[in-house]
Amino acid sequence: LFAGLSSALYVALDVLRKLLGQRLAAVPVAIGLNLGALPVYLGAFVMTETKVWDKTFVVVASLLAGTQAVASLLYVRAVTLSPLSLTVPYLSVTPVVAAVVALGMLGEVPHLLGAVGIVLVAGGAVALQADDHPQLRTLVVAPFSEPGSWQMLVVAVIWGVTTPLNKIAIAHGSEALLACWIAGGSVVFLGVWWRIGPAERAPVQEPFSLRTGVLLFLAALAVGGAVLCQFFAYRWLLVAYVETIKRFGSLLSVLIGTMVFGEEGFAQRLPAAAVMTVGVTCLVWR
Repeated sequence: LFAGLSSALYVALDVLRKLLGQRLAAVPVAIGLNLGALPVYLGAFVMTETKVWDKTFVVVASLLAGTQAVASLLYVRAVTLSPLSLTVPYLSVTPVVAAVVALGMLGEVPHLLGAVGIVLVAGGAVALQADDHPQLRTLVVAPFSEPGSWQMLVVAVIWGVTTPLNKIAIAHGSEALLACWIAGGSVVFLGVWWRIGPAERAPVQEPFSLRTGVLLFLAALAVGGAVLCQFFAYRWLLVAYVETIKRFGSLLSVLIGTMVFGEEGFAQRLPAAAVMTVGVTCLVWR
C-alpha cells in the first residue's frame, strides 16, 4: 500500500516538476520542493516514535542529503529539457542497481518470482522509450540525442546506489527524521550551489506568479507524501521491491505526457506497458 501510494505521488510529482521547470530555473525548484516538504516531514516526526539516533545516522543521512541535492537538480533539468517519455522511463535502472547494492549492503535476496518481476518492470520501463525507430537503436541513441536522458540516467544510478543507505539510516533513527535531515541538508547544499555555482537562466521570462506558487505548494506536498510512503514501505518490503513498484508509475508518466503535454508515441509503447504489468503481478504474487 505504501509503495503504491509512493508511486502514484511520484507520478504527480513528475508532472508538477515539469510544469515548474518551464517557469523557474532548476535550483529554485529543487530548493522550493525540499523546503516546502519540511512541514510534512516535521508533522510526521511529531506523530511517530523516534529512536535515539547515533553517529551512523548522522554520517549516512548527511551523505544522502548531498546526493539528493545533486539528484534533485539533475531531475528538474532532465524533465525540463526532454519529454517525460524520454526521461522518466530511464529511472527503471534504479531498482536493478538497488537490488545489486542491497544484496551486498543489506543482504536482501529477492524471491525468484520477485526477481523476475524486477527484470520485467525494468525492461518494460526502458522499452517505453521505443518510438518509430527500431527499438534497440532508440534505447542506445536516446541518452546521446536527448540532453535530459543522460541526466536522468545519472539520477537513476544515484538513487539506486543510495536507496539501500536509506534503510540503514532509518535503522539508526526513523523514517520521518531521515526525511527531515535529507530535505534540510539538501536545501543547504542547493543554497550554497545557487550562490557560488554558475548562474542559471530561467526557461520562461515571467515573474513569480500565484499559479507558480500553487504548483510549488502542490509539488511540495507530493514529494513529502511520496518520500514518507517510500520510507515506511521499507518496513515490509525489500528495497528493490519498493523501487520496482515506484517505477511502474513511469507508465502513467508516459500516458500523462501524451495527454497533457502532447508527447507522441504512446500506442507503440503498449507492448512494453503489458510487460510491466506482468512484472508487477509477479511482485504481488511472489
